[in-house]
Amino acid sequence: MYQLRKSTVALAESTVKTKRYALLSLLFQLALIVSTEPAHAEVVRIAYSAISGAMAPLWIAHDDGLFQRQGIQAQLLYIGGGSVVTQALLGGDVQFVRLGANAVVQASLRGAGLKMVANTINTLVFSLMSRPEVQSPKDLKGKKIGVTRLGGSTDFALELALKKWGFRRGADVAVIQTGGMPQLLGAIISGMVDAGVVSPPTNLTAANLGLKELVDFGDIGIIYPNSPLATTQTFLEKNHSTTLRVLRAYAEGIHRVRTDREATSKVLAKYTKVQDPEILSELYRIYGVKYLEPVPRVKLEAVEEVLRSEVKGNTAAKATDFVDNSFVAELEQQGLFQTLYR
Repeated sequence: MYQLRKSTVALAESTVKTKRYALLSLLFQLALIVSTEPAHAEVVRIAYSAISGAMAPLWIAHDDGLFQRQGIQAQLLYIGGGSVVTQALLGGDVQFVRLGANAVVQASLRGAGLKMVANTINTLVFSLMSRPEVQSPKDLKGKKIGVTRLGGSTDFALELALKKWGFRRGADVAVIQTGGMPQLLGAIISGMVDAGVVSPPTNLTAANLGLKELVDFGDIGIIYPNSPLATTQTFLEKNHSTTLRVLRAYAEGIHRVRTDREATSKVLAKYTKVQDPEILSELYRIYGVKYLEPVPRVKLEAVEEVLRSEVKGNTAAKATDFVDNSFVAELEQQGLFQTLYR
């Protein structure tokens, strides 16, 4: 009886030890898993101003873990309209923004001290879509035209078109601010506005709904920094390493978009909510093949185009006041682009 009790106790102790070893083993394995992630991933919030295929490098860098690989825990925030995104940056709510170059220039001329540190597209990738009864630009006289935000990139594109047609804002057409791309499309369909400046995939969806493309701004031939990544001069001065790592991940995202059609199409479908294969294919053709620059350097001549439109009076502002290409240059010196595209 004593031997049986002793054996039972020994068995119980053995079971406890086995469970303890199993638990320790599990904790050790979990520790190994955790240790493979960056020990102190830095949180960086990045806001973008439009649901557009132009955001593909940013989206894929986030979803494919390219930021995480650089020790950056990127948090992406969609805030419709460039002026609102600018306010979020100046208020310290985000550290980087993707928005139109004219918004950067306007804010900096008012003393904001913003800098464009990268850019992926150097033309206006917008379409002026109208209701079916508007058959030509001359039919817009006396009508209402929508833009996402007054002073934003869609407004900038519209201003170019109005000048080309000899229309005066206010006198010949009313320009209405509607919010983000989905809201602008809804405004055209509902008749709140007669036409609107939209980007892919919104223009493709609009065409499928029976709206008419009056202007493809990409055909105008204007060099324009369509998709800059910007931050404040203060942030750049205090966070050189962070900025360089963000741009490295971003550059790798550009490469991924250019070379992986399938992965990019999945990301585009996720963020744009487009499921139509034909629209996704056209999105990739536009943003992954036709217009996407492999090296995201900000072209000074493109910024000069913005200055010609935005700067009034005898200001001494020049393109270099709004651009810092030193980080992309540093990545070039490190051989990043040569390695990616060899």
